[in-house]
Amino acid sequence: MSGSSAAAPRIPIEQFAAGAEMEAPRISPDGTHLVYISASSGVRLVMLRDLQSGQTRQVLRGTGGSFRATLCDFKTDNRLLCHFEGVLRSGGARPFPASRLVAFNRDGNGVRVLLQNSLLPGQPVAFAQYQDRIVHWLPHDPHHVLIELAYNGVFPSVYRLDVDTGALRLVVPAHPPVVTWIADHAGVVRFGYGFRDQTAVYVARNGPEAPWRTLEKFKRFERARFEPLAFGALPNQLFVFAPQQRRAAVWEMDIGENSDFRLVFSQPEVDVEALIEWPTDWHVAGFQYETDRRHTFYIDPQAQAIDSALERARPGAYHLVVDASRNGSRLIAMSTSDVAPPRYDLLDAASHELTPIGEQNPGLSRVQLARMQSVSVPGPGGITIPGYLTLPVGTERGQRLPAVVFPHGGPYARDSWGYDPLLQLMVNRGYAVLQLNFRGSSGYGEEWKDAGHQAWGSIMNDDITAGARWLVDQKIADPARMCIVGWSYGGYAALIGVEKQPELYRCAVSIAGVSDMLQLARDDERFYGGKEAALESTGADKAELQAESPILHASRIRVPVLLVHGEDDTTVLAQHSHDMARALSKSAVPNELVLIKEGEHSLLRPDMRLALYRALEAFLSANLEQR
Repeated sequence: MSGSSAAAPRIPIEQFAAGAEMEAPRISPDGTHLVYISASSGVRLVMLRDLQSGQTRQVLRGTGGSFRATLCDFKTDNRLLCHFEGVLRSGGARPFPASRLVAFNRDGNGVRVLLQNSLLPGQPVAFAQYQDRIVHWLPHDPHHVLIELAYNGVFPSVYRLDVDTGALRLVVPAHPPVVTWIADHAGVVRFGYGFRDQTAVYVARNGPEAPWRTLEKFKRFERARFEPLAFGALPNQLFVFAPQQRRAAVWEMDIGENSDFRLVFSQPEVDVEALIEWPTDWHVAGFQYETDRRHTFYIDPQAQAIDSALERARPGAYHLVVDASRNGSRLIAMSTSDVAPPRYDLLDAASHELTPIGEQNPGLSRVQLARMQSVSVPGPGGITIPGYLTLPVGTERGQRLPAVVFPHGGPYARDSWGYDPLLQLMVNRGYAVLQLNFRGSSGYGEEWKDAGHQAWGSIMNDDITAGARWLVDQKIADPARMCIVGWSYGGYAALIGVEKQPELYRCAVSIAGVSDMLQLARDDERFYGGKEAALESTGADKAELQAESPILHASRIRVPVLLVHGEDDTTVLAQHSHDMARALSKSAVPNELVLIKEGEHSLLRPDMRLALYRALEAFLSANLEQR
């Protein structure tokens, strides 16, 4: 095949699309059993492993109708809870996301969809859209968790849910406009936040019997003084994100006093991204941030010692402890890198001995994948755009390779160093791939993110275009063999890229991409506050939105276009690709539309990924072959 490197053996496309052999492993409180999700045979299953005997067996099917298991965890040593996510349609209308919570025993018996028949007077919570939003696991109560349910679809109440019977007892009534609740370490709901119209609020209380009070009130789309993260070990201690030199940092505040913040952790060049809560008792053990690589900074000496042991055993990878037995003696650690899908080990906390327990995609551990290189690309007005360049194994810069510009989704997200099957598939087929964290991307502070605000087809496109031209200038890319490929916002970027720079690219691939900026806000009217959120992201000027909508300017496109979309996509409706294909055909632009039955936005099922990868492989081969 054109562009293939003789030094890189061709990896079967089925290997990249394979379902995870092990996904989301969790350990029982007593440390004797493991539960995880597996789809290696093409069927999604919930598996249980006895760590003493080594025996593994299926305990539950991981699919039911349009729902799929995403995470299962132990409530007790014997009772487990499994989160299912899926898509529903109301009266044949547009699809919307939903979730369910299924309980079962370790032996596979006692299976119950917990809220299936749960009705309270005047509150049909069995019909709540989201039914798996656990507020607190109540680890010392073997029969209950706290869960939030919105019987009216918007403002949730908090209930004590019996994990054996599904019975509910109201704990905190709905408190409009609160849409999300946070409990403290003792399981007392102490904080809530939400919005109505253009006003957002934070509410808090000092204890279970204390009245709610408004802590903050601000305009919905203005930057809040802080963002809540989690309660600390002290009763009124709340960890929050707030800016430090215009970059997200972690602070603590006393919600009883609403006192000034105390800085806990910051980084001078990038945002802090998350807290690390230790899975034995969920105390704050450290912090995550990302430069060109992911990093952790631990304030807990034991956690730091365990992380150092993981680095010695799995050097060069990113490590994270994802679960632990109740006493902390046995832990599950995940390790991954740019050339290694996640693998999991059982870690003895005392001896630091590692025992491998599984891999996400073991077939790829025996092949050579391509390393991601961090790059800095000169952009408009003298800026420098961070990103990643991945070259086929056995190649180097200056060889004028067929190339793919691969903008990320979001758009207010970022590309990261790590394993990506779509990236590795394209590189394995001989294409150099460039990923840029263009202005508007998250992680680089307020100024960088704000620069791309409401600039989908202008500033963001300008930065992506600068990256494409840099590939050519550096002789990395053959200017006659370069394609732009993207997913979600990246799909939009691919379409607007070949509309505005038809001479730059040989082809475009839009996966679940937006084609009509005006339609996007109308689509999101089905979600509470969705239309306003869409317009806040894209801007509300009708003339500008029309100017930046590829569907209205399809005649300007001069290169072949591949459109791939899941029919049950709730994030970007499949109609965007339907209508774009029609507009391209009307303008005699070569195009192919691939619709994937039951496919959601991420096309997670192995058969869906295989359909996408086959279409992409054939399209790139046809359009980037040597001329």
